[in-house]
Amino acid sequence: MSRQPIVVGVDGSPESGAAAAAGWQIAQAAGVRCQLVHVTRDVRSALDLAGTGVSLDHLQLAMLARARNDIVAALAERVPRDVLDTLIVRAGRPARVLNEVIEELDAQMLVLGGKHQSTLGRWLGGSTLQRVVRRISVPLLVTAGDMHPRPRVLVAIDPSYAAHPTIERATAFARLLGGPLRALHVLESVPPMPEVLVLADPTEYEAWSRERIEHDVWTLLPIPDHHKVIRSGVAMETIAQEATAWRADIIVVGSHGKGWMDRLLIGSVTEDLLNDLPAAVLVVPVPAPERPQMASERLRTATVAG
Repeated sequence: MSRQPIVVGVDGSPESGAAAAAGWQIAQAAGVRCQLVHVTRDVRSALDLAGTGVSLDHLQLAMLARARNDIVAALAERVPRDVLDTLIVRAGRPARVLNEVIEELDAQMLVLGGKHQSTLGRWLGGSTLQRVVRRISVPLLVTAGDMHPRPRVLVAIDPSYAAHPTIERATAFARLLGGPLRALHVLESVPPMPEVLVLADPTEYEAWSRERIEHDVWTLLPIPDHHKVIRSGVAMETIAQEATAWRADIIVVGSHGKGWMDRLLIGSVTEDLLNDLPAAVLVVPVPAPERPQMASERLRTATVAG
């Protein structure tokens, strides 16, 4: 982990209280600052108050002050006072404000509270969560209740460009908090897709997937072989079943591009996991690798410009 702070989005709910406690726990282990952020409504953009004679600036300041007091009172027993004293309260859209704070502080992680086997809480609705996941450039931890002192970490791995950075993050996270690490790869059947004219034979596809995982992925993991498992089934259901059977506290997944090749190799389970939360979920953003022709074009442009 780097020396960059941990940002936690809070709204005063029990779920955000668990997120605040988890963020502080991670920050303490990493020796960095825990920064709480609360986002409230921007009344200055409210059309229903136009022409009423109400001073929107004064109303906004009053709302921010009240929100600060409410959050401090709600989280007083979850995090130390010095963490509450630095609480950032801003008006605007949650996803945008959170990304702004992350960029300003050069934060290393965002923590948000989620409800177990439900959608996220009232402050961060599903659509906002998806905007955060798609735009965020740092790992996002969505908690599912209080985090154990030494959480059991299950990393779900696929044979894609996301495997290596996802493994690195999961390994560092488990080491930081002193919990055990287990790796899971789910063998799914090849889905029918219009982009693929000739579908792979299921047996050949399974053999190819196993070979890639064992030769290209398992060797990256500094854990015993019995903690490297391959299961067959539907990705979301299989990950949830493995998390329950192994009593995982945190599931780590890589979030990457979803072109047709990505869908062929791995499918998409991040959104389903975040909606269901069989355990806390740590989403590691992994940008798609640059295509050779795009890199050549960029180099050519830079050369001409220089």
